[in-house]
Amino acid sequence: MTAMAATYLRAMTDVPREHGFEPLRVEGRVPAELAGTLYRNGPGLLAVLGHRYRHWFDGDGLVSAVRFAGGRAHGAARLVQSRGLAEERARGRAYFGAFGTKAPGPWNPWRTLRFLREGGKNPANTAILEWQRRVFALCEVGLPTEIEPDTLETLGEVDLGAIVRPFSAHPHRVDETGYVYNFGIRLGRPNAIDLYALRPNGTAGKVAQIPLPGPTMIHDFAVTPRHAVFFRGPLEIDLLRVLLGRSTYVDSMTWRPELGTEVIVVPFDAPASPIRFTVDAFWTWHTANAFEQDGEIVVDVVHHRDFRRSAAWLAGVIEAAPVGEADGVLHRLRIDPARRTMRVEPLRDRTGEFPRVAPQEDSRDHEVVYQGEHSSREVARTGPPDTLVRIELKTGAVDGHTFESHETPSEGVFVPRPGGQGPRDGWVVAQVYDARAHASGWAVLDAAHMNDGPIARAWLDHHVPLGFHGAWSPAAR
Repeated sequence: MTAMAATYLRAMTDVPREHGFEPLRVEGRVPAELAGTLYRNGPGLLAVLGHRYRHWFDGDGLVSAVRFAGGRAHGAARLVQSRGLAEERARGRAYFGAFGTKAPGPWNPWRTLRFLREGGKNPANTAILEWQRRVFALCEVGLPTEIEPDTLETLGEVDLGAIVRPFSAHPHRVDETGYVYNFGIRLGRPNAIDLYALRPNGTAGKVAQIPLPGPTMIHDFAVTPRHAVFFRGPLEIDLLRVLLGRSTYVDSMTWRPELGTEVIVVPFDAPASPIRFTVDAFWTWHTANAFEQDGEIVVDVVHHRDFRRSAAWLAGVIEAAPVGEADGVLHRLRIDPARRTMRVEPLRDRTGEFPRVAPQEDSRDHEVVYQGEHSSREVARTGPPDTLVRIELKTGAVDGHTFESHETPSEGVFVPRPGGQGPRDGWVVAQVYDARAHASGWAVLDAAHMNDGPIARAWLDHHVPLGFHGAWSPAAR
């Protein structure tokens, strides 16, 4: 194991304590204008009752948060008290399987029947949705789990009056209309995409159900004011093997590149008539943004050549040694729905993940993308990105900061300056794990001068396992 690998692997242990908002030790100066709360989600328990999880996607959810006000910072961290976790604790043993972890013990037909009726355990461990001043922990295998914004206490699963389990971890907002769209992948009868809209008036509704030819996984999608776009990679799930307890989800998946990737374009004015066509095979975990230009739908994604390779790399985040190398690179996809064609253009030459845009550019022609990147192939072989960058799409210029070898940053979230102008006028806030101190905190970078490094850091007195996605909630005015 390399020293770099040991840096992040040390973080992948259970969170040592839970707590509400407490004052944080601050290095540097927190900007006085920075006011609001950044909520983050990820695994908080890497084992349950002695049963070790084998994949980064499997741990029981932990919502952590930093609240900035008046130049000060307070932090909180609480496990999501899901129904599944509560049941396992009541049983006194692990009971459920997960994406990369088999359920313990022999096959249990009652567990299988229950899965068919209710679905599996929802760890609520992947992303945060902040909507209508409400906070939800998301995971693509269950309903949204509502979290109390000021205490991080778990309020429970909700269907918002419209959602049929499951609900993806990657909602996307259209800034022009205020609508938030999301989806869920049904497995079995039927195999389908359920597309949902969360409306600005606080109501939710189902937009469409798009049939799929068999069980598969779609992790993220894209939206513009007029369309939703899905990329169905040639990934087949042997659901029977999972139901019979013979395989985990990830081990039941077969990547068949000869079939190509299906592009599914759903017009919001005719959602029952999607446009579908096939292109050369690729996989994407995450979408940065999408917009429409000259009859084309333009989507910026992290483009992976092979699902299995990227899944193995992700598993290496909690294994005792790296088991893959990152191969995802930011690309621009230009889709012509009328001609049923797609052009692919690389935007970067370094691997990375977790791309985002400024919220005012959601579903618009965006100028910049913020993302995490690997500073070298050695880092790509040994774990998560070590660098946060701002990519100028018109010039190709990059401004970024590479953290120290004992530090591992999370996804960077752009926070607009109140009254600011443009997608660089604000800050990038990221959770950072420091292996030397075995503690986690939040780094604040000036988005216009990222190369200068953090202008402030706010530290918890304990570590938080490496997580996935976050959402910024500005202070009420």
